[in-house]
Amino acid sequence: MQHAAPLGLVQVAGSLAFILLPASSPRAASFEQTLEAGAGAYSAGKLDSARACFEHALEHHSGHFVALRWLSRVESNLGEDAKGEDQRRLFALAVEHARSAVGAAPESASGHLELAIALGRQALHEGPRTRLALSREVKAEADRAIALDATLGHAYHVRGMWNRKIAGLGFFERTTARAVLGGVPKGASMENAVADFERAIELEPNDVNHHLELGRTWLELKREDDARRELERAAALPPTSSPRDPVFQQEARALLKKLKPR
Repeated sequence: MQHAAPLGLVQVAGSLAFILLPASSPRAASFEQTLEAGAGAYSAGKLDSARACFEHALEHHSGHFVALRWLSRVESNLGEDAKGEDQRRLFALAVEHARSAVGAAPESASGHLELAIALGRQALHEGPRTRLALSREVKAEADRAIALDATLGHAYHVRGMWNRKIAGLGFFERTTARAVLGGVPKGASMENAVADFERAIELEPNDVNHHLELGRTWLELKREDDARRELERAAALPPTSSPRDPVFQQEARALLKKLKPR
C-alpha cells in the first residue's frame, strides 16, 4: 500500500557515519541533509538506513511533520517483510508516527494519506474483528486525503483496497461486522474498487502496485483478459515506484502463470 514525491534523491553510501555524528561536531549533517539522506536511502531500498536517518532527525525536531511522515512510511514498509511480534510492533509504530504527523499538520493531505496507508497495512495483517474495526478509519483518512489533494494516486489506491476488501466480505465477516461495527460499512463495491485503481493509474501510470491491485480486482470479477493486461503492465514497468516493486512484480508474474493460456 507511497506517496508524496521524495524530498530529493541522493547518494547515501557512507552517509550514515556522517549523519550520525554528535550534533556538536562541525561535520554534523544539517537537518535538511539528514532528511534528504533518508529519502535517498528509502528510494534505494535501504530501509534500515532510512529509518535511522529519520529517527535521528526527530531526536532534534521531535514534532517535525516531514520526518514523522517519512518515518511512518519506512516503518510500514519494513513491517511488510517482518514476522510475528516484530511486524505488529512496526505497524503500530507506523500508525503512531502517522498520527503524530497528522497532528503536526492536520491540513496536509500527505499526512492523512500516510495514516491511511499505515492503518491499512496494519488491518490487512490482523484478525477479522480488528481488521473491521480499523476499516472505517482507513476509509475516512483516504477520503480526507483526497478531499485535500485529489491528485494523490495512492489515496485512491488505499480506497480501492478498502472497496475490494469490504465488498468481498464473506458471511462470517459480515456477521462479525454487525457485531463490531453495527453493520457492514456502506458504499463499498467492486465497481468502486475498479474506479479507484483506474484513477490511481491515471495519476501515477508507472506505479507497479496500482497495476497489480487492479489486476487482482479484475481476477475477482472473473475478467481474465483485463487482469492479464494489468498484470503484464505491472511486471514490465521499471521497478522504480517503490522499494517493494520487485516483490510486487514477482506477485504479478505468479498470478500470470495461473491464468489460462490465450
